[in-house]
Amino acid sequence: MSKQIEGIDYKNCYYANFNALWSMDEEGEDEALDNNEFVLVHAMREHVPNSEFWGGHAFLLNKEHNYIMDFSNQKLMVESKDKLFKQWNIQETGKNMYFEYTLDEAMDKIQEHGSYGSWDLLYEDWKAEGWIDYMKNYFIPTFQPIQNKANKERKVV
Repeated sequence: MSKQIEGIDYKNCYYANFNALWSMDEEGEDEALDNNEFVLVHAMREHVPNSEFWGGHAFLLNKEHNYIMDFSNQKLMVESKDKLFKQWNIQETGKNMYFEYTLDEAMDKIQEHGSYGSWDLLYEDWKAEGWIDYMKNYFIPTFQPIQNKANKERKVV
C-alpha cells in the first residue's frame, strides 16, 4: 500500500501513516477519503500501561467501522479502536492530546510545518510558547503523578 522512497524513515509513525493515507487516495479509495471515513490521528499514548512513559504517535482511524490501522515500523497493525485506545491510554478529550486530520488537512499541515508531524501535540513541541506551563500545570500533574510527587519533594520548579 505504501510507496518506498529512498531516504525516508518508514519506522517514523508520522510519515508512515501519512504515506498510507496518501496512498489510499492514489489507489482509488476516494469514496472512503471523501467521506472522511479514514483520518490521520496524532495522539499522545502511554507506551506501557501505568509507566508514566508517554510520547506522541500517529495512526489511521476508520471512523465508520471503528478500527485503527497503524503502519509504523514498516508493519501493518489492524485492531479495534476501543482495544488500542484502552491499551495506549489515548485521551481524546485531554488538553492538546488528540487530533484528527483529513487528507487535505494533513497536506496543509505538512506545507505549513515542513514536516510530517507531530503538529499540534504540545507535549512534543518543547520550543512552543506555553510548553513549560502545559507540562508543569497540566500534563505532569495529570498523567505523571509519580513524577509530579518527586518534583514537589525535590522542589523542582
